[in-house]
Amino acid sequence: MGEIMNKAASTIKAVCGLALALTLVAAMPAQSAPKPIAARLTDYVEMPLTGNFSVRDTRSQPARINFLVEEPNHGRLFVSDSSGPLYILDKKTHQPTVYLNFDGSGSGKGLFPTFLADGSYASGLLGFTFDPDYERNGIFYTIHLEDAASTASSLPKAGVIPGLDVSKYVPTKSVVTPAGSYSITREAVLIEWTDKNIGDTKFEGTAREVMRVQLLNGIHPMDDLTFNPTARRGDPDWRVLYVSTGDGGTGETDDVRRLNPQRLDHFGGKIIRIIPDLKEHVSSSEVSENRQYRIPNDNPFFSTPGARKEIWAYGMRNPHRMAWDIESPHQANLLAFVIGANGGNPVRYETVDVIRRGANYGYPLREGPEFRPEHKIYGSLAADKSLPLRITDTVVLSERVPMQDSALAYKTTVEGNAIAGGFVYRGTKWPALQGSLVFGDITSGRIFYAKVADLITATDGDPTTLAPYTEIKTDLPQVALDRARVRVPQPSAAPAPGAAAPPPRPLRIDLRLATDSDGEIYVMTKSDGVIRRIESLE
Repeated sequence: MGEIMNKAASTIKAVCGLALALTLVAAMPAQSAPKPIAARLTDYVEMPLTGNFSVRDTRSQPARINFLVEEPNHGRLFVSDSSGPLYILDKKTHQPTVYLNFDGSGSGKGLFPTFLADGSYASGLLGFTFDPDYERNGIFYTIHLEDAASTASSLPKAGVIPGLDVSKYVPTKSVVTPAGSYSITREAVLIEWTDKNIGDTKFEGTAREVMRVQLLNGIHPMDDLTFNPTARRGDPDWRVLYVSTGDGGTGETDDVRRLNPQRLDHFGGKIIRIIPDLKEHVSSSEVSENRQYRIPNDNPFFSTPGARKEIWAYGMRNPHRMAWDIESPHQANLLAFVIGANGGNPVRYETVDVIRRGANYGYPLREGPEFRPEHKIYGSLAADKSLPLRITDTVVLSERVPMQDSALAYKTTVEGNAIAGGFVYRGTKWPALQGSLVFGDITSGRIFYAKVADLITATDGDPTTLAPYTEIKTDLPQVALDRARVRVPQPSAAPAPGAAAPPPRPLRIDLRLATDSDGEIYVMTKSDGVIRRIESLE
């Protein structure tokens, strides 16, 4: 262990120096909350029904619409449904067309025989993003889940998409997640797709597996992926991909798995940073173990023995969504929306984190402004609340780093149970929201906004300094539930005499938010499978 400590010292000092500098920023005067706003929503499109209505879990949602991303400079919207379809949505006709279908499991007619869209909240087809050079190369990236226990082939089915060439598709060796005596049940698969003709609604091209990551269970998987929108050709961040992965619920366990969000030998509870194209940044990176991507040598733990070189930031429970705040044409801040644990004692928090290179956000020792009680796995916290750099469950370096504080937090069960993610509004259609972070809560369907400047000010090293926020009032919760009653098929017959009635479907709005280059704001609700837009603000 001494050798590891000596070799890592110089790198860790640089990381610690950055983190310590952040804690020394003087606290600014308290900011006032933005003024309340009311928004009127109108329907944009009812997405096709994909739910499995024979079950009573998230699979029975009419349409599990998860991501909406505008195609660069073409104006079309791409919408993913966790059940498997990736649609192209025409902005003029509002008509969706299936572009790819991932669900080839069982009798599914899609691509992947081991595709897994189970009853947990985050499963199936997850993240989606376009390559920054998409107009020239036709490349985009997806994340989906597969059943690690399945004996079916991990290869995509030939002939499902007539224009897809799968002859060179190779499943990669899985990135290991520490599981102890527990079984790995799922794998997240990151794929690079190259469409040779982006002018139509058919996929014609190739697919390449970039990465496959082991997951412990059905919660907090690898969820989101994004590129720095301000990076340009020749910049160090050009075509460099950020990917977020949840902790698989390990931070709430009472055994050694509780250490996972703090460990640097795997991806759980982390944001990683990679170069998917092996031809990019050749002189400033190295090729990954699976030979399918490159790792930038300016990643904070690139030279730390035993640590995954891909890690950019860590110590989060479930950073399931990311967004960028573009400060200027050459500067952007990465934000992560981190879902907290369910309410209880102590209070749990939903948070927004400003992501810094090498920063440790403290989970499970801290959520939002509050430190967790001491735990047998960790023992007592140091007086300054700093944490040692932990490589594995047994290898711990002597260097210590402070916990990076969150920028915004709300108590779980106060505004809702799970932060939905969102975006920084830089459009012109709604001036009242200019320079604001618009975000929502998944379960309650409520929408909020905060000033980005307040988020930056709040990262002053004091965890109790938090950006104020205000609700954007809508009638969405009731409207979505009313529509769900219409779209979700009801039981065709009453229960047999003496039989227990089926439990009611959960009143979960399942909200997601997005915006486009025109400044339109889209509100997606899985509970009724509808995409709506903000029609007016008051």
